[in-house]
Amino acid sequence: MSIAILKDAKGEVAPLWKAISIETVNGSTELVNAGMGRSSVLPQVDVLMGKDMLAGEMNLLSSVYSIVVNHNKIVRYDKMILNYPKMPFEAKSLSIGYCDEGFSACMSAAGSNSVHAIYPFPFRDESFKSVLSYEVLDYDIVRESYRVLRKGGKFFLIFRDEIFGGVRPNTALKFLIKFSLSSAYLRDGFWIIEARKIK
Repeated sequence: MSIAILKDAKGEVAPLWKAISIETVNGSTELVNAGMGRSSVLPQVDVLMGKDMLAGEMNLLSSVYSIVVNHNKIVRYDKMILNYPKMPFEAKSLSIGYCDEGFSACMSAAGSNSVHAIYPFPFRDESFKSVLSYEVLDYDIVRESYRVLRKGGKFFLIFRDEIFGGVRPNTALKFLIKFSLSSAYLRDGFWIIEARKIK
């Protein structure tokens, strides 16, 4: 059995969005620097371990790993309570980290139209009118979202406020590389950041 552990700058177990390195244990130990790209360096292992992960991260990781451990608990998607705010979306939309009926494709652990992949996205360039990312803060995921989004398309980053177990808006805004910020507002304890693809 092989295990990967997400680690922060201090060498402590961390969530995906804060991981600086990934330690893989498979008879021997290997430490890989994650740098600015986290999902692109995730190893193929049986168990992925982290701590204080966001719900969207756990959901996305559960779609490709047999076992995901958050702190000291095994993540079970069917037991997760996901009360995300309802979002209007275009006919051709991609959802990351959460799957609701009506999306063209979802990168999630559950859903009738789920795609079980993390990086790279298995879609052609400029395939979607909108991309909604539910509590997945990862530079590689944002870059891939930009690639599959049509020019002028909308990117929504939805996450819980720090008070409700999420992150601060200024932390999440750091992940919006390449996008032009349109709006940011708080609804039902969730920050909704809307950005556009200009080029």
